[in-house]
Amino acid sequence: MANRKAQFLPCLIAQKHVDGALEGCSNHALPKENKQRGRVIDMKYKNELFTSPDIGGHMGRAVLLLDECGLIKYCSPAALNYFGVSLQVMIGKSVTSLLPEFPGGPSAPDDNPAYISSVSGNEDGKWQACHGCDSKGRKFSLEMTQVQLELEGRNFLLLEMRRQQTHADAQEQLHRIQEVSELSADAVVITNTEGVIVYVNAAFEALSGYRKEEAIGRTHAILKTGKHDDKFYAHMWEVLLTNAVFRGQFINRHKNGTHFHEDKIIRPLLDSKGKTTHFIASGRDVSERVKIMQRLEHFANYDSLTGLPNRNLFMDRLQQAQAHAFRSGENFALLLLDVDRFKAINDSFGHAVGDVILQTAALRLKQCVRNEDTVARLGGDEFCLILEKTALRRDVKKVLEKISVMLREPLTVDGHDIAIQASIGVAFYPEHGEDGHTLLKQADDAMYRIKANGGDGYLFVDKKETRRRAGNDGFFAGG
Repeated sequence: MANRKAQFLPCLIAQKHVDGALEGCSNHALPKENKQRGRVIDMKYKNELFTSPDIGGHMGRAVLLLDECGLIKYCSPAALNYFGVSLQVMIGKSVTSLLPEFPGGPSAPDDNPAYISSVSGNEDGKWQACHGCDSKGRKFSLEMTQVQLELEGRNFLLLEMRRQQTHADAQEQLHRIQEVSELSADAVVITNTEGVIVYVNAAFEALSGYRKEEAIGRTHAILKTGKHDDKFYAHMWEVLLTNAVFRGQFINRHKNGTHFHEDKIIRPLLDSKGKTTHFIASGRDVSERVKIMQRLEHFANYDSLTGLPNRNLFMDRLQQAQAHAFRSGENFALLLLDVDRFKAINDSFGHAVGDVILQTAALRLKQCVRNEDTVARLGGDEFCLILEKTALRRDVKKVLEKISVMLREPLTVDGHDIAIQASIGVAFYPEHGEDGHTLLKQADDAMYRIKANGGDGYLFVDKKETRRRAGNDGFFAGG
């Protein structure tokens, strides 16, 4: 007990007392008491000793000094912060106004050593749980320890307090988060550990279309669009269950059925034992940003005239096809196609008609292949096709014949009947090349051999000769 008294006495005695006699040493005599009603220390020193904001400030501890009646005679700045009141209001108050569970003092102000002894009977230095009450009447959890002091023959009780990091404090923290969230522009949702919504703010209502009473008690399933697979949610829970923060972009559904993109951060709320009590999600609508990014991505990867993948995206698709074929052993065919006499069409009928020819060719080529295949415009009047999982020539020939028929369908543009014809070179992976550039070069050579012989036909890379198609001016490759 003596050591603990000595530890706290310097914070109770001002360093600037009259005569310089009280330099924080417990063995100096205090001024003689005035035993009038309600007085413990001589009024000459009362303000200096018990109400100076400098006393004990260097310690940063939440400290209260009580007299025999349970009245507060000193309060440290840290304790003022706990209770949210001024020093003038605090001094002279009963301790029960701040610590409702603390035993009250006697009704009479006479000496009552029994009161001090009764409330300070705990083991010295032992912290006990209690509750405080701030100036707004809100309760919060504390831990408190007590030390009995004897100064000039009088008994005092020194209380030191600290925050108790318990579930009650987690609830208080949750309450404060909710208060702040009401002013936030981000949509905030708080769920329990089962994912059931216990709180949403006004920004969430505006973003989702759901009112608080409609959302609370339900889960985030009300926002699901089906755009995310099970792996997405499994990864999210894997992160959260390790008490880590999850960041992701969700495609959510508004109450009216429309979809929106939300950048979301989900944080676990932990109690003092590290156990998750709630999940707090904050998000914002990024739909406009996503649309802009999608448009930029489209411009970067798709041909603006035909809507087909451009050379950049085509090369990426070719690399993917090569990687898949290497892993699976399933080969693919590469078709390089050039529209015959396209320059003459442009020169004769104008670029507007030429654009229609290219758009029509693109549409018809897509109709000749499967969804998993790729049709791309590499530039000008040149198109390229990747036929996935295709190794047999007879299968490719069926596609080539279909392309020939589709392209030849009558087309009238601005009153002009125009026939679309094409020269096509065909290469196979890995037979004619084990990388994309080699395959393209081989198919290009075959295509120009057809074009050099009048066009309107196709040629496999390893064919040395071509034969004239009966009844037309085009060529086709046999075999």
